Amino acid sequence: MTVTAIPSQYTLLTGESEYRAAIDTVLDSAMSTLAILDHDLAALRLEEPQRLSKLGKFLHAQHPAQHPNERTKKLRIVIHQTHWLDSHMPRLMNLFTRYAHAVDVRQSPDNLRQLADTHLLADGCHGVRRFHIDHARCALIQADPAAIQPWQRRFEELWALSLPCLKLNTTGL
Repeated sequence: MTVTAIPSQYTLLTGESEYRAAIDTVLDSAMSTLAILDHDLAALRLEEPQRLSKLGKFLHAQHPAQHPNERTKKLRIVIHQTHWLDSHMPRLMNLFTRYAHAVDVRQSPDNLRQLADTHLLADGCHGVRRFHIDHARCALIQADPAAIQPWQRRFEELWALSLPCLKLNTTGL
């Protein structure tokens, strides 16, 4: 298998369709970790079939260098509001249940729920950052760990302050 290096790239985007294309780009490039910070996951449209499929492929596929018994895929999400996920995203919840060993969703504490930016980060080197939830203006960052590092660090800080909010049943009962 030949791996082609992606040149480092920072692209400013201004439309909803560009934002969703950037989400798809980041989902397609994810190899082992995805980190999402979002208000309620609605704007990401993860419930749409093509994005749901991308998430499913990410959670199911193994990196070529991994042993089949070593599942290291991880999807971590910090959201401010859980209502949309709980009541409007049954297919996404089914996917989360199916891959409960690799998915963890937390809710931010009350005092941080006013944060208005969102981001989707992959492998500490790719990401899309929406500057404000009410505006489509965003940045797509590809193959640039230095540009992603501040947002990854911020995600980790919020992750540590947030509490688990989903009870995923892995027993099949």
